[in-house]
Amino acid sequence: MCGLRYNYIKTTAWRGNGGYEMTLDKVLNIGDLFTVIVSLLAFGGAVYIGVQQNRINKKLLALQDAVDVYLEIGTLRAKFREAEIDAPVIKIHNVSALPIALHGYNFNGVDRKISPYRLPPASQFPNAYYYIYLPVDDADYASFSLEFEDSFKRKWTVKGFVEVRNGNWEVSSNIPEMNVGKTAR
Repeated sequence: MCGLRYNYIKTTAWRGNGGYEMTLDKVLNIGDLFTVIVSLLAFGGAVYIGVQQNRINKKLLALQDAVDVYLEIGTLRAKFREAEIDAPVIKIHNVSALPIALHGYNFNGVDRKISPYRLPPASQFPNAYYYIYLPVDDADYASFSLEFEDSFKRKWTVKGFVEVRNGNWEVSSNIPEMNVGKTAR
């Protein structure tokens, strides 16, 4: 038999006036070593998988809490100089999982504050949007920044611009940036 011999248990028991000492010998064979090694490897693997799963969960939570808006050019019927026209507008859609509230915007250097306009997630209300009229005169460029907050009262800003290309308005914007240190009023 292949194995390693060692003293496994050494106990002393007292019985009445006399005592005795008992020694149990155990032989550690290759099967016992294999079992210990496999158990340690399984424990290490479980710890590694747990750490990786926590990293994945943190990333998923960060994605779920992120805020994003989708901007598109559209038209709305409006009155301009006593005539009805299809006025170009920027439509603002909330494409995040959190509801947001638009508090104001800066359009070509002019600040416009509005009472908080609630935008629900587009996944629940796909037709919900807020709109900003674009110039209908000879202007072919405008810059803007949108100010809004999410349901956790974190303030966000989106900056962008619109310009006329090939006779049509086109919108470009950055990803929303959180205003660190600012909270809702």
